[in-house]
Parts: sequence; C-alpha cells; structure tokens
Amino acid sequence: MDSFIKVSDDSILIDIDKKKPRNQTLNFDEFKQKIENRNISVGVIGLGYSGLPLAVSFAELNFAVTGIEFDSSRVKMLNSGKSYIENVASTQIKNLINSDKFYAVSDLKVLPELDVIIICDQVPIGIPKNKDVSFVMALVENIVSALSKTQLIIFETVTPPGALESVIFPLFEDQNLVVNKDFFLAISPYRGEPGNTSVQFSLIPRIVAGITKESKDLANCLMKTIFKQTIELSSARTAEMTKFLEQSHAWVNQALINQFAIISHGLGINIWEVIKAASSNPFEYIRHLPCPGQGTVSRYDDEAFALSWKKSFEGFEVDIIDNAIQINTTCMRKFVINKITDMLNAQKKCINDAKILIVGVAAKRNISDWHESPCVEIIKELIDKKANVYYHDPHVSQLPLDKMGFSLSSIKLETEMLKWVDLTVIMMDHKEIDFEKIVNESPLVLDTKNATHKCKGQKTNVSIL
Repeated sequence: MDSFIKVSDDSILIDIDKKKPRNQTLNFDEFKQKIENRNISVGVIGLGYSGLPLAVSFAELNFAVTGIEFDSSRVKMLNSGKSYIENVASTQIKNLINSDKFYAVSDLKVLPELDVIIICDQVPIGIPKNKDVSFVMALVENIVSALSKTQLIIFETVTPPGALESVIFPLFEDQNLVVNKDFFLAISPYRGEPGNTSVQFSLIPRIVAGITKESKDLANCLMKTIFKQTIELSSARTAEMTKFLEQSHAWVNQALINQFAIISHGLGINIWEVIKAASSNPFEYIRHLPCPGQGTVSRYDDEAFALSWKKSFEGFEVDIIDNAIQINTTCMRKFVINKITDMLNAQKKCINDAKILIVGVAAKRNISDWHESPCVEIIKELIDKKANVYYHDPHVSQLPLDKMGFSLSSIKLETEMLKWVDLTVIMMDHKEIDFEKIVNESPLVLDTKNATHKCKGQKTNVSIL
C-alpha cells in the first residue's frame, strides 16, 4: 500500500560523472562488527507503510538513519516532527528528529555516505525490454554509481522470482563491482498490513536471503536487531517466491469471496450470513470478506505482470492469478456500477445527472492511503456516465483523479447532504463514520461493506452487496 515512485525531476538522481571514487572497503567480519556495535548509517528509500516504521525502528535502536522520500510534502512533515501514517506516532518522529537520530531528504545525493541502503518503495517492477524506462532500474543504477565504500543493499520492495539474481545483481557486476567486497546484496520482503496495529511490528517474522551467504548473514544480523524472529532462506529467488505466494494467496482468496458475493447476490442469498456460518468451521475455512474491487494500479498487478514476463520464456502459466486480478478489478467494479444503476432505475432515476455520495475512499479501513482503492476507478466511471459524485472520508481529504486532471475534496457528512443526494454508497467502514445517521437520513444506501448490519430499524432503504 506505499506510494509509487514517479520521476518528474532528474534532481533526485545523482550526477554519475560526479560520483566518488571507491576507496573504502570492509570485509564481512568488519561490516558485521559495525552492525553489532550499531556504528553504521542506514538509509531507507520510500517512507510509506513499510519504510517509515522500519526507519523509525532502526533510529530508536540508535542507528543513524536517513529517510529518503520523493514526496517533498512528506519530507517536510517528517522533519517538522509529524507522522502521516497510523502505525507511527508523531511523538516518535519528533523525539527522533530532536535527538538527531533521524531526518528525511527528498533526493538521492546522500547515498555515498550510507553504509546500508534499504529499498522499501512498492515500485512497479515489471521488467521491460528497455531497462532504462523502469525507475527501479534507474534507482539501482544510481546506487551503483554512488557506491564509494562497501555497502549493504537490501530490497524490501517486491521483486519477481529471479529478478534480484538475474536483473539487479548484473547491474553491479557491469560496473566491475565485486560482491562480498564492494557490496553485499540481500532481500527481506515487507510483511504487514497498513492500519493494522494488532500485531507489534517487531513481532512479525521476517524472511531474509541474499545473493551470497555473506550478504544474507549481514542482512540477517541487521534485521535481528528489530525483529524477534528471522527466517533465513537458501536463495534470493526463494524469498521472492515466498512473498509472491503470500500476496497471491490473499489475492486469489479475495477473488474467491468476491465471486461468491456476485453469485449469492444473483441467487438472493446474503453473502455475509454465509461467511458468518462458514467462519464457524475451524478446519476448512480462512475468513475473507467481499470488497468492491481493487485499484488497477496495485502491487498485485505489477507482480502478476512480472511473473507473466518471467514465464514468457520458461513456459509457466499463472491463470489463477490472472483470473483473480480480473475478478478483483474489472468484474467487481462492473458489479458495483451495475448495482448503482439498478438501484437508481428502481426509483425511476437514471445515472445521468444523479447525485451520488461515496462514503469511504481509502484502500483499507482506518487508513489514509487511497492508492489501491477501487473508488478512484469507480468514481471516474460514474463521472464518465455524467453522474454528480461527492465523497466523504475522515482520513482522505483530497482524492486525485489522475488523467481527469482534477481532484475531489472530502465533504462533511451532514444531514442536509445525505437527504439531498439520490444514493449513498458505503465503500469503506471507517470506525469514525456514523452509519446510523447514513441509514436514517439517506433516501437510498448501497452498503458494500456490511457496515450497516448493527443499525436499528427496518433499513428498507439499504441494499447490501
């Protein structure tokens, strides 16, 4: 759920002609000793839901940490002691800034000074024929060009199986850099769920692998300072496939329950009652809930694309993942739009010029990140159909609509507004939202999250997804 890297200004990149000469090398034992003594500088690239908690954790352990974030507004917030994600408190940031243990920058010019570089941005890494068009390649090339001493580079961002070995590693070799001498290259994929504070960050087991055993051992030594349990794997591609399996497992199961929601709706069956009953089975069922779709720009699409690229010459097929993507994006979006249209038509209204209020546009409950939310595409389609669309979200004040060239602003959830619109669509069940008020005041409600199930009264104006 981190923001994608977008390059609009070359100033964030390093002038390769001005790179420092490589004149400082450390062997494995020396580097490990520096980690154990916490006498190293750590740079974290991408300060989103994965990178910021990691950077803060290292800083609180007295490592010297530099956060690199290409969104300058985020950098300004952090350096003024403010957090923008739910999993990190502003007091933590403020204390670290005041004690000079952490600061943030918006470019890569600091790279030569770092001992460890951890890449956390969830960047699109579908491998094209021309690697120059992929920012992740440009990022690695800048790391390579800036390397002036022995550095440990760790990928926390998702890479397709085999990419670290066959695509990233050669970029270092092409510059005559020697692994275990000039650099160490490892991977430790992010695990977590934005907004979920039920599991302490340090208690989430962390997998670790490397291009070499020494790379893995150094990364493991570093990660063990934060995480209570680390799982060492035999190869980088094994770690990549492990992460791909974890996220594909969630993606495919989400598609399964979404398809059951569509089928149940067609048969007049309440899918939420079905889920509640199935959840009583302690053996065969893993609970998943329907959702109104997934954003088309998501890490799952990128990973599936990357694996499709990989299998294009190895003969692998991933039909189940491709189908899951289709269900979770196109099919669910179409289902929601059709449901909105049918509900309006039943009231002798058409979608053209209808007044529609979307409640909750974030990607997940109680968070501010909207990048993987289906709402962007659904709102775009409603606007294309000439509907008048408004939204309310206590966590998202502005919602950019990309190619449409404008953004929407969150409005207050007032009685007059609820009565005025033709249809209110609940897309996310944030805890702050007054669903009782929505049910009581709105003439028509489409509830895609079963958020109104505890509301009192007949609820004849409410349709559940």
